Amino acid sequence: MFWGDYHTHSIYSHAKTSIEENVARAVELGLKEIAITDHGFKHMIYHVRRMDWPYLEKDVKELRKKYPQINILLGIETNFNSHRGFIDLLPSEITALDVVVCGYHFMVKPDRFKDIFKFWLPNFFQQVFKVPSKKMFVRNTDMYIKALEKYEIDILSHPNYSIAIDTYEVAKACKHFGTYFELNGKRISVTDKELEKVVSTGVEFVANSDAHKLEDVGNFKRVDETINRIGLPRSQIANWERIPTWRSKKVAKGLAHLDF
Repeated sequence: MFWGDYHTHSIYSHAKTSIEENVARAVELGLKEIAITDHGFKHMIYHVRRMDWPYLEKDVKELRKKYPQINILLGIETNFNSHRGFIDLLPSEITALDVVVCGYHFMVKPDRFKDIFKFWLPNFFQQVFKVPSKKMFVRNTDMYIKALEKYEIDILSHPNYSIAIDTYEVAKACKHFGTYFELNGKRISVTDKELEKVVSTGVEFVANSDAHKLEDVGNFKRVDETINRIGLPRSQIANWERIPTWRSKKVAKGLAHLDF
């Protein structure tokens, strides 16, 4: 069975459930770990607000005492916001988190003015017309690889969702840097053929629910179907009957704090 769910959202960003509801559901399902990973600070609609972060952090710390039978991780789903590989989280902030999930989301404030034309608008048009240019395909892939090199990212969330990338090259970079390639319970935006190539790199995967509502916490049905369909070795899945080892070298639980 899967021992942990490392991509869940709460009312602090883009979900209908409280952190405690997510945790209680995970306990009910028999999970050993759950991560709360609300959307990063520069998402223009669904972000966790920096002013709310201390309350989110406090909730997690209190729930760790109330639910000692499960390990509750404090994390975030940070966003790409530049074609140069920057994300909306500082390296110094990463050390204050238990787990760092990173993915592409459309409604994110660009890092600088040039990124509007080199990153934000081109990917918007690609999403609308579904015909990515070769130039954007290469640029997006390069952005992912640069980010993996710059930051201690633990999990790459929903690769290829709403953005065109070379998943094989990105998977090789994940393998090299020690980042997990996500199998997303809401959407797997990689074809079976592409996923088979990703598997061949030897990269390790993490299965996550990406839950935005209570019934989706710990829901790995779509992931299981994909695993069985393509014959993905479960030994390559870091949360299948084991606990992942995070690249970000998290600080001791209970000591983490973001000073905003």
